[in-house]
Amino acid sequence: MDDYLEIHKQFEFSYLLIGLLEVHLRQRIPLTLGKNYASDHPHWYSHLPLNERGQKSLTVALQMSRNSPENYLPLSFWRFLLSNKNYGSLWLPSLHAIFPEISSPKRMNIFRTIDKNMDTALRLRNNVAHFNFDALKNMQYSQERVKWLLLNLGVESRFLDHPL
Repeated sequence: MDDYLEIHKQFEFSYLLIGLLEVHLRQRIPLTLGKNYASDHPHWYSHLPLNERGQKSLTVALQMSRNSPENYLPLSFWRFLLSNKNYGSLWLPSLHAIFPEISSPKRMNIFRTIDKNMDTALRLRNNVAHFNFDALKNMQYSQERVKWLLLNLGVESRFLDHPL
């Protein structure tokens, strides 16, 4: 029985971290892109270099809400925007600003760390969503990577303490 309680706590904490990450990304990315591209594009998403999957996600989100499509975009959408494919097109001109706690955020090694940590966050999300109990062995590591992202997004550390 204790094992189930521990599993529950790990999955619950992971779910909380992923939720916090998703909320902060969907608040900050549109705001930052909107500021930097407002004169050239009518919407924060107008200029995004999306792949087919990203475009489909955006189309569905726009059908759900023209005013706030960001509320309907999956974590994979935000992860794509912060992937290495977008270093020159999105990161350098604007998205580096969403991480206020990182000094010299435009450096390539910082961006690579964010890219890797976003990949870990997406895998953690998938493992939690699909109840992958095999992921428990790496769950604490994944939680630490997501916490790193959240701390550098400016989320207070007191919100990131594990409730164990």
